[in-house]
Amino acid sequence: MSAAALSEFLRSAAEPLQYAAFFGALILFGLLERAVARRSAGPRLKRWSASFSITFINIMVLGAMGGAGLSLLLAADYAASTGRGLLNDPAIPAWAAFVLGLLARSFASYLVHVANHKVPWMWRVHRLHHTDTEIDISTTARFHPLEFVYSTPIMLVVVLAFGIPPIAIIVFEIFDAGMAVFNHANIRLPARLNRVLAWVLVTPDVHRVHHSILQKETDSNFGVTVTWWDRLCGTYRTRPTEELATMRLGLEECQDARTTSLSWLLVLPFIRLAPLGAASRSGAVAAASARGAGAG
Repeated sequence: MSAAALSEFLRSAAEPLQYAAFFGALILFGLLERAVARRSAGPRLKRWSASFSITFINIMVLGAMGGAGLSLLLAADYAASTGRGLLNDPAIPAWAAFVLGLLARSFASYLVHVANHKVPWMWRVHRLHHTDTEIDISTTARFHPLEFVYSTPIMLVVVLAFGIPPIAIIVFEIFDAGMAVFNHANIRLPARLNRVLAWVLVTPDVHRVHHSILQKETDSNFGVTVTWWDRLCGTYRTRPTEELATMRLGLEECQDARTTSLSWLLVLPFIRLAPLGAASRSGAVAAASARGAGAG
């Protein structure tokens, strides 16, 4: 198949291929989770019900928005047809524009993820993803719909500013869909294979650290596809393999049944989370005061 024919095929099947990569990876790594689990994830019914309900809502939201990947592809087409963006300089060979486009798209994804943790209002939305007290394939699309509402326009600006080639957008979105499931999967890779892959790709062991209950670890390993950006920017962290099966995951503020409540998860960006310990102490103080008042 010629390069032109391959490009035409990818364009005509871009969205179906993205969904195939996502749902195919769900099936593949879901089966592997039963065979080579990193740790026991406990009862899954309530967790999976909440996570996959959010996944369904997000698919509906993205559909109403015309599909995030499709929107980016339309922006890339516009940039290519008008010659806008840095990579549409005629002096840049097509292959170089493709490679640089992939890198630009990947780095932009890394920076948006960092912003999701560092910008207070973005964190209020993004923290839903970190409420899961276990991580597995169901955690992959556990994102608040509002996150797509603000992140897609940011990526549109990036695509137009760099003039990322349409084919680079298609390839990245398909790869990203499968990788997102892979690095959330609760699977145990052979230690040597994990070390080799982690020099380039975000493996489940690498991403598990990002879901740690410890903030210094949550604020690390922001990459979703490759580890280069974390390594270059000093945000890469590892954990000894023996700790990965026992480390606490999720948010300190919510380690209870709220994390499996769909309604609570959807209103999470609009509520303030108090540490569970603080809430318990407040309740104990209030109870003690009431007892004291009654005794008086």
